[in-house]
Amino acid sequence: MASDPKSVVAEYFSRMRAGDKAVVDLFHDDATLVGLGTTRTGKDAIREFYENTIERAGPSPRSAGPLLADGARVAAEVYIDLSDEVSIHAVDLFIVEEGRIRSLSYFLCAHSG
Repeated sequence: MASDPKSVVAEYFSRMRAGDKAVVDLFHDDATLVGLGTTRTGKDAIREFYENTIERAGPSPRSAGPLLADGARVAAEVYIDLSDEVSIHAVDLFIVEEGRIRSLSYFLCAHSG
């Protein structure tokens, strides 16, 4: 598995597009996932989030621009297409340490149908 931050984030998006629930393997055991007013801490809580989200919504992210990296921080602007034909515009901010995601904070920008 790649260890530089941009490659780890690129792998994250590849797994999400494939509906691969093993996306959680890219996270540290004590990672945090922050978004929609909630914080999930630890791999088990993050696994539950991704398993439910992938099963219910079938999210498929597509890039709205290049990954922007500054050391361990990587930002991505994406459109997330859902199985109900809704598309969500989001910005994801990753912190990657030792080849794994330490934290992911996501911010929803707009909804379009």
